[in-house]
Amino acid sequence: VSELLKVTLGLRYDDIEFEVADAFLTDGNDSGTRSIDDVSPSVGFLYDVGARHALYGSIATAFETPTTTEFANPDGSGGFNPSLEPQKSTSYELGLRGGLFENTRYELAVFKIDVDDELIPFEIASSPDREFFANAGKSERRGIELSVSAEPLPGLNLALAYTWSRFEFETFVDGNGNDFSGNTTPGIPDTFLHADVSYAHESGFFAAVDALYTDDLFADNANSAMVSGATVANVRIGLKKSVGKLDIEPFIGITNIFDTDYTANVRINAFGGRYFEPGPARSVYGGVSVRFSYAD
Repeated sequence: VSELLKVTLGLRYDDIEFEVADAFLTDGNDSGTRSIDDVSPSVGFLYDVGARHALYGSIATAFETPTTTEFANPDGSGGFNPSLEPQKSTSYELGLRGGLFENTRYELAVFKIDVDDELIPFEIASSPDREFFANAGKSERRGIELSVSAEPLPGLNLALAYTWSRFEFETFVDGNGNDFSGNTTPGIPDTFLHADVSYAHESGFFAAVDALYTDDLFADNANSAMVSGATVANVRIGLKKSVGKLDIEPFIGITNIFDTDYTANVRINAFGGRYFEPGPARSVYGGVSVRFSYAD
């Protein structure tokens, strides 16, 4: 549009056909086909506001098809789940990014996503070790994202990323008549905070420390099971040296420095309340990386 303002328009068409031929069961019970197509338009802009800052925004639509595994039929009749539909969304984003100082970068964005037929996992008593999927009616996602990176001294890098979000079911009544409208979408914490400090000296010595804080989150659609938040930190140090055409890098690291109890994975809507998969305790690892250069 101009030297200061750039506008981008996009249009995407997808035509997808799923077909599975069951060669395991003698009756071919799990065979099936599904055809899905959709058009996804988008528009975005980038405006240079000067002094190393830029304002940007976008409105985009998208659709996500279930995978062949997610299409599994929970009623045991085989084939693809005929009631499962693709997840469709319209996202709105507005942000500002740029440089605060000579060696500092930032990005701040707010977003809102309206989702139809969100794909939600669940388990059933007859197949407790297998996930099936259903569509929620309407969901809303909104949040703020902030990231800052800086190099205050040569070789020293600092990075911070913060996300606050709220994902909710606007309207959702499941196949059993349970009304989850207004509940928080399970599996998504309100707050993420990640910090990273790394240093690399010209001698080849390097060190890095990072920490991730994850807020409490719900493990089920009813919001009756809560997964506690936790902070997990890690450290890694090493030395990079070149010997002829060999680059040698011995290193050692510690994961979960403070031996924090945390949940590494959450099984959403797991049957029998088996939501929690604990993360590993403090562990120490080390090794040597050797690279050979063919350059003359």
